[in-house]
Amino acid sequence: MKQGYVKLYRTILDSCVFDNPKLLKVWIWCLCKASYKEHDQVVGRQVQHLRSGQFIYGRKKAAMELNIPESTLNDYMQLLKKMKKINIKSNNKYSVVTIENWATYQIDGYSSDTKSDNKSATNKQQMDTNKNDKNEKNDNRKGMKRNEATGNITGAQSRASKASDGFNGYEEWIR
Repeated sequence: MKQGYVKLYRTILDSCVFDNPKLLKVWIWCLCKASYKEHDQVVGRQVQHLRSGQFIYGRKKAAMELNIPESTLNDYMQLLKKMKKINIKSNNKYSVVTIENWATYQIDGYSSDTKSDNKSATNKQQMDTNKNDKNEKNDNRKGMKRNEATGNITGAQSRASKASDGFNGYEEWIR
């Protein structure tokens, strides 16, 4: 299976495609099957040049992949065409399906977004790590140890318990 991503906007929830589970399944299948870059594909004894957003479509194989009857699949593909989601160019052996507005389903600047997201995550992790190290050093100076799993302070008497002991002593002195 090919790897990669397509954008799926939340506005799909308001789309008539979303109202029909089988149509939604076919639409998402089309988005996932589409090429993300130009390339040549051998089909039988022919070479078919595919642009971004295109894929080779054969109704029998597609129906098998989607586990729906061929006639139902054909109806949904024609409906997507009528809705101007796809365009279909057919010959006697196969069809080339083109996703209309393909660029809107792609991640713009994928590598640069990934790098900046990764860098910000790394910086946050570094800040959190430094903060945790500082807390651990402070706890060690006081003779306390922090439980890694719970974050609770154990070992030496904590400040809260010292304060309550002091209060209890004051309470006894007043009596």
